[in-house]
Amino acid sequence: MNKPKISTIMVDMDGVLCDFVKRYKELYHMEPREAEKQKKFDHFFDEFIATNQFATLEMMPGAWDLINYLRKLPVETEILSSTASEARYDAISKQKLVWLQSKGIEFKPNFVPGKRHKEKFATPYSIIIDDTLSVIEQWNAAGGIGIHHTDPVLTMAILKLYI
Repeated sequence: MNKPKISTIMVDMDGVLCDFVKRYKELYHMEPREAEKQKKFDHFFDEFIATNQFATLEMMPGAWDLINYLRKLPVETEILSSTASEARYDAISKQKLVWLQSKGIEFKPNFVPGKRHKEKFATPYSIIIDDTLSVIEQWNAAGGIGIHHTDPVLTMAILKLYI
């Protein structure tokens, strides 16, 4: 099997590099999905943003291993992260930039106003690493290569098949 010539790896932040769900549960004592069911998500999410939570999220377990692995690859790595909506774009992207800078992560940041916009970055020579299955499905449908991130060791093993 010939490996495709990968030119770019795009990496999601929330759920891959930083732990949004953990902080959300600490603050609101429920999973984001549960808050959505109870129609409380938007209220809590606005508060989450207003208190700059995205700037201070914890790293996901194993995220440093993945980052260090990506830094060694002979392929450009970039961040591709959602700001949830157009209305929240400025506030969330600023906080996410602060987070990246505070961690010394220098991958080029790309922010989109909703996860549905990520597929616009897909090419036959690009990989996305994302924890959201719908993003992977859309990316693959758009002609890219999606890696559904559930564990950094597994993600790195899959990357070795392509690079």
